[in-house]
Amino acid sequence: MAASPPRSEIDPRPLAHCLDVMFIAELVAPRVARLRLAGQQLNDLLGMEPRGMPLSVFFAATARDELAEALLQVGQGARALLPLRADARLAQPALDGMLALLPLTDTENRITRILGVLETRGPTGRAPRRFRLIAPMRTQRDIPPARLPVGQKPSLMVINGGKA
Repeated sequence: MAASPPRSEIDPRPLAHCLDVMFIAELVAPRVARLRLAGQQLNDLLGMEPRGMPLSVFFAATARDELAEALLQVGQGARALLPLRADARLAQPALDGMLALLPLTDTENRITRILGVLETRGPTGRAPRRFRLIAPMRTQRDIPPARLPVGQKPSLMVINGGKA
């Protein structure tokens, strides 16, 4: 399993063009994460500032156990991808999205934070939006590991073209 980067090494400058879909959450219990920083798209999805709220506020009640399992695995060092859908309702078109959860360590090398991306496709519609999983969660075991040259430290790389 690859080592998780420390929170202190995350530099937001190269990520400026995608900060609106990113967040940092604190693991306050093995299956619970509280949002500490959140991009504008998360505000739009919820219809209010989500800082201080649990990440589960974006999930339908039926999907919260799956989110809790993902948080447990991320707290143990795994990376997780969760394909999401918010079903259509009055003034709320169906909305598909992807949630990526990546572990971050503190100064004592414990995983205490999560770097997350919640990107959606299409109009948000009336807030708040609640998501459910539309496919099984993928964890690090399913995601091919990055190959680094010997002696090179892992780093976060932004790939342009993901969002129109």
